Amino acid sequence: MVRVYTVWLILILFLSGCTFLPTNIVNEIDMSQGVGYDLAGKKDLKGTIVFPIFKRDKTSSTEVRTAIGKSSKEIRTILNNETRYPLVSGQVRIALYGKRLAEKGINDFVDTLQRDPSIGSLVQMAIVDGDSNELFKMKKYKNENVSIHVHDLLEHNMEFGLLPRTNLHTFLFQQFQIGQDPYLPLIKKEKDNIRITGMALFKYDQYVTSIPMEDLFIFKTLVEKSRNTIHQFILENNDKVVLETLGSKVNYKVKIVQGRPEFTIHLKMRPRLQEFAPSKKQRMTVDKKKIQKQVEKILEKNALKLVTQFQKNHVDPLGLGAKYKEHFRGFNEKKWQMYYPNVKVHVNADVEIRQTGIID
Repeated sequence: MVRVYTVWLILILFLSGCTFLPTNIVNEIDMSQGVGYDLAGKKDLKGTIVFPIFKRDKTSSTEVRTAIGKSSKEIRTILNNETRYPLVSGQVRIALYGKRLAEKGINDFVDTLQRDPSIGSLVQMAIVDGDSNELFKMKKYKNENVSIHVHDLLEHNMEFGLLPRTNLHTFLFQQFQIGQDPYLPLIKKEKDNIRITGMALFKYDQYVTSIPMEDLFIFKTLVEKSRNTIHQFILENNDKVVLETLGSKVNYKVKIVQGRPEFTIHLKMRPRLQEFAPSKKQRMTVDKKKIQKQVEKILEKNALKLVTQFQKNHVDPLGLGAKYKEHFRGFNEKKWQMYYPNVKVHVNADVEIRQTGIID
């Protein structure tokens, strides 16, 4: 009998407890799907939110709200006082940060996202070359959810374009990993369009410099396995070749020479020849081996050019320091910071064209 009463008591407590769980009705809350932060003067911040408005028996619309405050929490409080329903963050898809704000550091804002249990770690993040507020308020997207548009723009270009995979999770991992600096997509409002213009590079949480679009192909190849990326190479005699990557991988090797690390980066690429345009307007056979050798040299040159840029700006998006730490027990972070600007890096590229578009 005691056991029966105990079971009934547990069931009653469980069922009664369920009534205290918070419930949200979709048309009685405002679900933020995009957030943006910019500098507003010397000390204030401008916060922007984008959320859909659901109307019964009508097409939903999107609303953009802005507030000025000293912190993200104060801005959220102000916005909550202006909206008809409570603001919730569970559907945030994109977080944008103005470039001027990013130069000062975005850790406080990223930390707010991380600590909110309703926000997933796959939220996309990007730096705006300009103000995120102006981008969110573009007239072209007045009847469209601009936050979903930007999110899908980034996702599409990470899957099939030149952007390496990034999100809130990868940014936090890179930020707190010893020996690596984070990176995020750089986007810009250009007339009536939103365009990806490069990759923003950080030192901890501060924007330092960027990689232009023309260098994103080699950067993506250096940081992750890639496929479906298309790139044009200018060969000797101004011959042009367009390659589509069927698959690529990168391997880093570290060796200690006279107490200092040296790195060798091995790039392996298996592309398909999409187009070959000789500079001389005459019919030419495709010399696959010759093209492969020339592309290998271009890849090696461009990779070293990027590494030199990183060293000059004291940023390490490739995570060379982390790779050094993995292979050397006596790793010292301060010494590594001294070594990094002059550390030797070698690049070996291996390109094998699998298809020419005519013969597989």
